[in-house]
Amino acid sequence: MNALDAIRQRRSIGRLSAPAPTDEHLREIFAAAVQAPDHGELRPWRFIVIRTEHMAAFGEILATAAIARGRASGIPPTEGQLTKERTKLGRAPLVVVAAAVKGPTDKIPWIEQQMAVAAAVENALLAATALGYGSMWRTGDPVYDPTVKAALGLGADDAVIGFLYLGTAPTGGSAPSFATRSTDTGAVVSEWRPAP
Repeated sequence: MNALDAIRQRRSIGRLSAPAPTDEHLREIFAAAVQAPDHGELRPWRFIVIRTEHMAAFGEILATAAIARGRASGIPPTEGQLTKERTKLGRAPLVVVAAAVKGPTDKIPWIEQQMAVAAAVENALLAATALGYGSMWRTGDPVYDPTVKAALGLGADDAVIGFLYLGTAPTGGSAPSFATRSTDTGAVVSEWRPAP
């Protein structure tokens, strides 16, 4: 599949099944990710793979973090919310956490380091699409949670950019239907000219 086809076909798919990307395909996905623009060549990206057999354990970390956030806000999570935290990674057979590790420099702004990782995430999603996999880029409270970051081996100044859910998209009657997205860019593209 060429790059333009992958861009046109990439969609966020909420529930994915096995098979997950093979180790060889994961290497290709990560190799594509690290080709992203990277001001200062800091390589701020880190990718942490969570496989099916470790999702329940990580789900407990997500639930513990939700309980702590609830205590801090005075609004404790319900049992249903905790169950969702414990099981949310099960929406795909493989989850990759994409993180930005803050480089030891004042020359490259931190926001640019995070944007480099966001660009790497998009490269990863396009590579997964080109290889025939479905994907979903998820965020939410856990990406900002210090307990979650610590459990991933990240520092307090680092940032989780997202959880990438990877697997096989449903087919047949359970396949998601996607309307063709408009390619009309008239409302979002303009041309700057100096004032007369």
